[in-house]
Amino acid sequence: MDDLDPNANNDLDPGKSPGPNPSPEDIGVANFGIDGTGDLPPGERVDDLPEAFAIGTTDFSIAKAKAFLDACLNSDPRVTYGLGKKISPGQQPGRGGFLQVDCSGFVRQTIRLATNLGGTFPDGSVVQHEWVRKKGYAPDSVASGAASDNNIRIAFLSPSSTSSGIGHVVLLYRGMSFESHGGVGPDSRPWTGTGWQAKTKVYVFGQAV
Repeated sequence: MDDLDPNANNDLDPGKSPGPNPSPEDIGVANFGIDGTGDLPPGERVDDLPEAFAIGTTDFSIAKAKAFLDACLNSDPRVTYGLGKKISPGQQPGRGGFLQVDCSGFVRQTIRLATNLGGTFPDGSVVQHEWVRKKGYAPDSVASGAASDNNIRIAFLSPSSTSSGIGHVVLLYRGMSFESHGGVGPDSRPWTGTGWQAKTKVYVFGQAV
């Protein structure tokens, strides 16, 4: 896999989405959501939010997040990566149309399950980044993603930093990611702060409960 583009096609898994020529439409959905504004109702969209000085952190059930990841890993068939693929309410991994998911769709569903934010957290990695920034979550260093503390961090890779023009988003806990990436799908892998990870913006998002 291109070490500077976590959504690039994996040479070890040829043909997996997004493949060598992803469509502009799918790239747009991955970055901005299906409706281009994060798939939120009026009044809750990012453009409607005031700038916040600080929000603190959000209680985050790490057990629920791990259970969701495990369900994606162990479903039959296993959930894989799909650029522009999202999760509808009530869908279960491996059935009911939930066979693929992109990075922002996976993170959005994890946050829905593990926090009390419900449907207020948007879709699309670019919109998610702006939502986190405007809500006032505290910025942190790239290296902090490897810390063995109780913080849940969220990291964003800008589309301008990738060869595909596809942004990326991951949740981080004690040096491991919760993410869906090209050629694989839902996954957890070490946070080293190198390669594409070095280009991310990191925020303290939650406290594990």
